[in-house]
Amino acid sequence: MKRKMVNKLMAASMAAIMTVGMAGCGGGGETPTSGSENTSAGNTESSTVESTDNTESTPASSDESSEEDGYATIRIDPTTGEKFDLGGMEIIIGDWWSGDGTPAEATTDFGEAQQEYQEWLQETYNFKMVQKTYAGWGWGEGSIGEAFVQAATSGSDDNVIFVLTNSAATAADVNQGLMYDITKLDGDVIDLSASKWVDNGEMENWTVGDAVYGFVPGRSEPRGGLYFNKTVLKDAGIDPETIYDMQKDGTWTWDAWVDIMKTVQRDIDNDGQIDVYGCVQNNGGMVQMCYRSNGGNLVSKDESGKYILTADTDAVRDGLHFAIDTVTNQYFLNYSNEDGSNWEEYKDRFMNGEAAFMFDDAYCGYSNGWLSTDERNVDFGFVMFPKGPNASDYVTNVSNNVYALPSSYSDEKARMLMFALDVWTDDVPGYPGYYGLKDQLYEGMRDSRSVDETIEMMGSRGVYDFNSIVPNFDVNNDFLYKLGVNADVDAILEQNLAAWQTAVDELNASMGL
Repeated sequence: MKRKMVNKLMAASMAAIMTVGMAGCGGGGETPTSGSENTSAGNTESSTVESTDNTESTPASSDESSEEDGYATIRIDPTTGEKFDLGGMEIIIGDWWSGDGTPAEATTDFGEAQQEYQEWLQETYNFKMVQKTYAGWGWGEGSIGEAFVQAATSGSDDNVIFVLTNSAATAADVNQGLMYDITKLDGDVIDLSASKWVDNGEMENWTVGDAVYGFVPGRSEPRGGLYFNKTVLKDAGIDPETIYDMQKDGTWTWDAWVDIMKTVQRDIDNDGQIDVYGCVQNNGGMVQMCYRSNGGNLVSKDESGKYILTADTDAVRDGLHFAIDTVTNQYFLNYSNEDGSNWEEYKDRFMNGEAAFMFDDAYCGYSNGWLSTDERNVDFGFVMFPKGPNASDYVTNVSNNVYALPSSYSDEKARMLMFALDVWTDDVPGYPGYYGLKDQLYEGMRDSRSVDETIEMMGSRGVYDFNSIVPNFDVNNDFLYKLGVNADVDAILEQNLAAWQTAVDELNASMGL
């Protein structure tokens, strides 16, 4: 182990001892909360964390008493009584975006510590692990989906943990018996009750009966929220910090958002034309967030695991009417041409100060995101989407890339792969509870409140769109793409309900639900 890591861990241990001592003396400090993080985002400086106690993910059947150099707990294989030995396995976390898997140069203390820890894991348990592009996106020829089906039906000599798209095609693999049930390993090499497996909700989404076929290690990646142009707000006499304040005290609502857009939107030069609008956005994403933020969803799942159509509810209808009748018709900078080919123009409109708000995903504000790298260097903030009258709290969407093993894998092969993934995604020693994606976010976002408050909140406020895994459920062409300026919300919704109900019924039947 490298000397600088030893020194860092000693410092962390001393800090922990001092914290305990202060607590015992009535220091009054709050116990820090912990999050989890999804390494499937392709971030080489991210950590999957679950608890301030590093042993949480260790199954009860393992001997936790052995340690090496004070660095990390050594995991004992309950079948041998010795430390796990993966026999030199070369393991691939196979996706469609990570390139050749060469680790990026660490640019932060955490990134350096994570890479050193992963080196130690590979040496200690005798394996090699790399996340790299294994095939292309999707389920067509040359895709990761095709590679998964081939591995499940014909076998594969590669030791691959597949990362698949969250789609109806992935659900079809479950129906066809192509995915390995990881509950067979619960209590042996993994503890499926640990927060890093449970908190993101993916296991629940991919559970059929008592079996679990899909999973994600760690926290869901933050997704949709509202960006705001601070300069535009200030020019209209609005302090941007008040938006964060409302989010913090629970008063960031649809009405509060509308009030600000009403103030911002104006004809500055008195020529009869609006110069600054309330908002601009990738419209389909904003429409979906309006019904999610009101407690609605197109498809839900009941307690028995059966999928149910919930599109025809007041929460969804009210959300759709707010999206179109209020936001789109009154405050939206409508830039669309007839064929929709300029759909990305909303980005330039926001950066040019033509609108105060923009709905988009958190990754736009990562250190390598388009918002952060744009040469116009706009001063922006980022908050959760405001909550509707039917909602109890703020929400964002969840769109994880689901991990899976082919059903053709032997139990022993699956056992070794899941053990490796479990330790690979544990807390990095010296950084308990650390959310590694924050490194990218602090570098990209323009203020700390967007990270410390908004991003932190998103980790536990995700809403899953079950309609995304329902075959023949067209949410785009027949629905979202028709919900534009002056659209008849009720008519468009009604036109889809019968077909959607049929699609949901067919999915339930295919899964025996």
